[in-house]
Amino acid sequence: MEIGRVVASRDHSDYVVQVYGPAEIAHPPTASDHAFGQFVEIPIDETESLIGIIYTTELVNPEFGTMGPRLSTPGELPVFSPDYLAETATLVGVAIVGSATRLDGQPIYDQATPRLAASVDAEVHALPDDRVIAFHRGERGLRLSYFPRLLARPFPSLPDLLCGVIDRLAASFPEEHRRLEVARQNIRWRAAVQTR
Repeated sequence: MEIGRVVASRDHSDYVVQVYGPAEIAHPPTASDHAFGQFVEIPIDETESLIGIIYTTELVNPEFGTMGPRLSTPGELPVFSPDYLAETATLVGVAIVGSATRLDGQPIYDQATPRLAASVDAEVHALPDDRVIAFHRGERGLRLSYFPRLLARPFPSLPDLLCGVIDRLAASFPEEHRRLEVARQNIRWRAAVQTR
């Protein structure tokens, strides 16, 4: 499911994605397709892609504050002003947490900072659950090596984001229950200490 396109970046591992609106593609994404904590994939070429997670949403409405009289209602605009473009947009922030390289059709995942960057207008796809699990499965079990990088760039909802990832992985990695619970407690403790 394609959810949008890259429109900007804040740095090498932080992208701004504009989500498709109702009339932009045949099957526009639903709210859950670009929800907080959703993993996404941004293809770079035929073999390389970036893996990221949505960590924020911004709504853009240039018309806000210009509530003067209108000649046409929003429903009449397509008839009386067919050249009118709605400039509202939904933007999501995507933190890059790793990459995927395809070898013989199979993706090989890496949770290090990717050396390649996405380009403006690159497609962004929601990552299916089975691929989210595969991204976190290493040779020795569960991998969460991108957590320290996210913790180094704190934003207000970071504890909820990381705990949401832990909750999502708990069912698929029951053997890692104790390790995941310790990670959750550390994240919550750190958040409580930082807010004091």
